[in-house]
Amino acid sequence: MEKTEKENPKNKVSGKKKQDNFIDAISTSQKNGGKGKNVTIEHGKLLKLNKRLEQAEFLLEMTREIAGFESLSEVLNRLIEIVANELDCERSTLFLNDEQTGELYSRVALGDLEREIRVLNDQGVAGHVFTHGESLTIHDAKADPRHDQSIDEETGFTTKNILAVPVRTMAGQIIGVLQALNKNKGRFTREDLTLLETLSSQASVTLAGTQQVERIRKKRAQEMEFLDTVATITAEVDLNRLLQNVVGEITRMLDADRSTIFINDPKTNELFSRVAGGDGVGEIRLPNHVGIAGTVFTSGETLNIPHAYADLRFNPGFDKKIGYFTQSVLCSPITTKEGEIIGVSQVLNKKGGPFTD
Repeated sequence: MEKTEKENPKNKVSGKKKQDNFIDAISTSQKNGGKGKNVTIEHGKLLKLNKRLEQAEFLLEMTREIAGFESLSEVLNRLIEIVANELDCERSTLFLNDEQTGELYSRVALGDLEREIRVLNDQGVAGHVFTHGESLTIHDAKADPRHDQSIDEETGFTTKNILAVPVRTMAGQIIGVLQALNKNKGRFTREDLTLLETLSSQASVTLAGTQQVERIRKKRAQEMEFLDTVATITAEVDLNRLLQNVVGEITRMLDADRSTIFINDPKTNELFSRVAGGDGVGEIRLPNHVGIAGTVFTSGETLNIPHAYADLRFNPGFDKKIGYFTQSVLCSPITTKEGEIIGVSQVLNKKGGPFTD
């Protein structure tokens, strides 16, 4: 059996030391007038090559590290730590696009808590980079009209200067925006921007993958919770009591303000509801082809509306009647086992922002 000889730690040479020795050796060879006359290697070019090799090693290690995380939050937190450290800046932010709501969202760690910030994906510096697909270097944030001061007010942070680059998938689709904020010494340089673009490119594959995994996990969790709810209420006999329980559970599960279930009356072709969790209103009736509920009933497709008053199908009359303000709506068809649509469920005003998928 062959013996493996252990390497003496004193004989170990770091990657950087080896590269420096390589540079010195070539420089010496040139001075000695060897065959260096045929192949001239400038010292400056070797230093640049050395820097590129170190950067490639770092990027490979970063990719391996973030690929090992299971949750999107872990990936986001580690990536912004890396960016802030490598670009020597006060803070980094990563916004990802929510296709369902047309918003960019970012998660901010506050002690043991995690807070989500959302802005429209065409708003502010991040929105400009996302919609135009171009990187930005802003040396004076306050003087730039694209900078959204409201985010600073919301987070208590003062933004002075910004680097912002789009995050693209391998197919070229923009899925978010990566930002570096407040250079610690001096101003952001062209080299800083190039590095941030490189970090964004390396991280995009992992980000796209973890986003998809998170969507699947959320959907499965909602399905399991709904099954638990169904199991709890199947023993109910009284229809009104049953519907009341369903409305209460839907409102709780989706962290919304209130919910309503509309049942179709085939005799009058109307959708009616005797349950409107949270408003105390009696029976509501409307034509089964009118409004958001009517659209869902006739089309059989779910509607996720982040801004109700911007949708022409929304009827503000009910808000005026009960003194309510509807912001977001999630409306889904209710079908039998045979696939017949018998009504719709309507959930209003998700707490903390619009409904997600």
